[in-house]
Amino acid sequence: MDLVAPVTGLDELDAVLAAEPDLVELRLDLVDRGDHPVLAARCSDLPVPLIVTVRSIDEGGAFAGDEDDCTRLLAPFLPLARYVDLEQRFRALAPACREAGCDVIASAHLATMLPLPELFGLERELRSYGDLPKLVLAPSSDDDLLDLLAFTHAAAKPVCTSITGTAYRHGRALLPLFGSALAYCAVGRPSSPGQYTLGEMRELMRLLGPPAD
Repeated sequence: MDLVAPVTGLDELDAVLAAEPDLVELRLDLVDRGDHPVLAARCSDLPVPLIVTVRSIDEGGAFAGDEDDCTRLLAPFLPLARYVDLEQRFRALAPACREAGCDVIASAHLATMLPLPELFGLERELRSYGDLPKLVLAPSSDDDLLDLLAFTHAAAKPVCTSITGTAYRHGRALLPLFGSALAYCAVGRPSSPGQYTLGEMRELMRLLGPPAD
């Protein structure tokens, strides 16, 4: 399991790097577009792998453009990135991302929970164009959370699962223990409600995880 720290503004980059996450995520939909050239220059030699993300309004982000606009936003960052996060609506961009040397995080962010059969169906759909499916759900009961944990444990790997909202944020600390490959943690401004800070997640993993050898 790797800890990912999102960058939502140019002013956050130094603090995020100082926190030493396993990966850095650039939320290009949240960073001021005028800062993108400076950010691209500063990300040319990062000490950790880079995820670039353009999150749409429909899935909790701030991007309201089309596929062409998404392509323009991503282009300067593809030579720098290890991963590109693509929602299903932008799945047609996956081949170009791979040609640039990036793996694809195929993501779906839903404001609800799905029954287990539908979760596995969504995972297959995401894996059809992505290297790492990322499913972010909103449990509304303990049974929902148990289903998400069971799905995470049983799903083909790698897989990333997470929770949106604050009601079941404790599930964010449990999902890595059941096989989620990534955990997204705040250093500066949270990129999603309910995120633990990087320091909090490290401590939770220390307390909840198996003893170190």
